[in-house]
Amino acid sequence: MDVRYDIDKENKIIIGIVSGSLDRGILMNLLAQLRIISSNNRGCNLLFDLRATSLESSQMDMYRVIDVVSAILEIKDHLGEKIAHVVPEQEDRVVHAEDIGSVAKIRGLNYRVFTDLARARKWLIQ
Repeated sequence: MDVRYDIDKENKIIIGIVSGSLDRGILMNLLAQLRIISSNNRGCNLLFDLRATSLESSQMDMYRVIDVVSAILEIKDHLGEKIAHVVPEQEDRVVHAEDIGSVAKIRGLNYRVFTDLARARKWLIQ
């Protein structure tokens, strides 16, 4: 698992780039790192690039989805208005990301799922 954050200061975007196999521990570590980065880069929109990750179906339950959204909500005041989630163009991955997006929207986040990085970036800077 490799996690890297880049900051696009010009467009005010925090970009989390992740590769490898995802599990709850790794996701929570990713979000803990984001807490620190977002406190130093307040007001930035967020882009999770998970196109180079794998996720086993047993790891896709709603408890993990709620954990991820709850962790994002804890830092919501540090973030900009939008969160983009980019996943591989695979039906199960898109469905899982949309599950996260549905919970995020219910909890008041402006969260969209993409399979194309350029479209996600364009949405974030509009």
